[in-house]
Amino acid sequence: MGRFSLRLRNKALDDVSRIRIWYRKIDPVLEDRFVRALNVGLDRIEAHPFGYQVVYRNSRRLILDKFPYSIYYMIQDAIIIVLAVIHHRRNRELARVIAE
Repeated sequence: MGRFSLRLRNKALDDVSRIRIWYRKIDPVLEDRFVRALNVGLDRIEAHPFGYQVVYRNSRRLILDKFPYSIYYMIQDAIIIVLAVIHHRRNRELARVIAE
C-alpha cells in the first residue's frame, strides 16, 4: 500500500481553529495539549487510514485521546480528506458533515 496524502477541508480547519480558541481561553497549556492530541490522531490516520471505524458509507472516525472530539475523514484514491473535528455531543453537526 502506498503513502496517502492528508488534506483538511475548510470545515475541519474552522473546527480546529474554534476548538483551539476555546481551550486557549481556559488555559494555553490545554490548547497545546489539544494540538498535540490532534497531531497524534492525524499521524495515526496517515499511518493506518483503513484502521478506523466506518461510521457512515465511506466516512471513518478516529476518537482523540483525552479530549471529547473525533476526527471524521474519508479516503478517495490516495488522499485522506479530513471532513471535520466534532465534539462527541454534536450529533446534528455530524449528520450535516456526512451529508455533504
